[in-house]
Amino acid sequence: MRKTSAAGELTAARLVEEQLALMEQLAEVRESVTGTPGPASMRALDLRLYRGLQLRLLPDRGLDISSAWFDNVPLAWHSRVGEVPPIRPLAGADWLKGFGGGLVTTCGMQNVGARSEGHGVHGTFSHTPAHDVSWRREIREGRLRVDVFAVIDDIDPLGVQLRCERRVSASTDQPQVTITDTVTNIGGIATPAPWLYHINVGAPLWSTGATLVIDSAAVIPRDDASALAADTWMSHRRAVADSPEMVVEHVLDAAQPGVARVSNQRLGLSMVVSWDRTALPRLHQWLHRAVGINGLAIEPANCSVLGRSADRRDGVLPVLEPGAQRTTEIKISMES
Repeated sequence: MRKTSAAGELTAARLVEEQLALMEQLAEVRESVTGTPGPASMRALDLRLYRGLQLRLLPDRGLDISSAWFDNVPLAWHSRVGEVPPIRPLAGADWLKGFGGGLVTTCGMQNVGARSEGHGVHGTFSHTPAHDVSWRREIREGRLRVDVFAVIDDIDPLGVQLRCERRVSASTDQPQVTITDTVTNIGGIATPAPWLYHINVGAPLWSTGATLVIDSAAVIPRDDASALAADTWMSHRRAVADSPEMVVEHVLDAAQPGVARVSNQRLGLSMVVSWDRTALPRLHQWLHRAVGINGLAIEPANCSVLGRSADRRDGVLPVLEPGAQRTTEIKISMES
């Protein structure tokens, strides 16, 4: 497995500055439209970075990250739903019908988890087309960096008005991607704004011999079925036909940083997920060990996965007042 760049090696910035290569050679960005013209089509942005990651972004799915590769190894979990256009209108459990997986699926902006108070499972973010999509390349801090920008709105012209300004950043010579989201209440009423990143890890990284390390003080199962994972959440297990979906919450000490690590010694590869716990104080984990699924998700959040009514009842529902703004950031890094 190739090591990341060290001092003195041929970095992308050096190759560009010495006029040995063009920026677009070393940090390729390709725009395309998937499927057939019409409702079945969807915009895509493919990034391929020298000594970095390969990423597929979907502007019509909230600029979430679909496929991700490092050193010829696929990283993301995908369901058999596949890569499909957004479902609109979205209600009830429709979210699941379009859950193709991918490295990052964002949940919000008005609900996370169970359907609640008229809002469907996991909200509408990942089924909302982005607008004002743009991207740029530049050399920054010795690396050639690509930033992709987009705006995702959840707007009722006579009611709730939430806006997310998203930036997805990745660099050459560094196998890491960062998502930075600034959500603003641009309307005139206080609005619930729960938020969760569904970071989906699949085979071969999440396969036989893989382990998950989270320094949690306690683990709380979502329900009786999830209790099966209370003592086994940290390791990959062989798939079985009747395994249920399981979700647990990791309780972290106040001073504990937001870090989770998935490692597979057989690959010699680890994925490190990190986040700022000031804005994302909670951490959930999704596990599905059924045959044909084999899914793991690491889920930094500012809320529960029980729906907004449960959080309202418990006095922990995140709310943005008119004009208020919240910034969240996650980083996904590969180590070999």
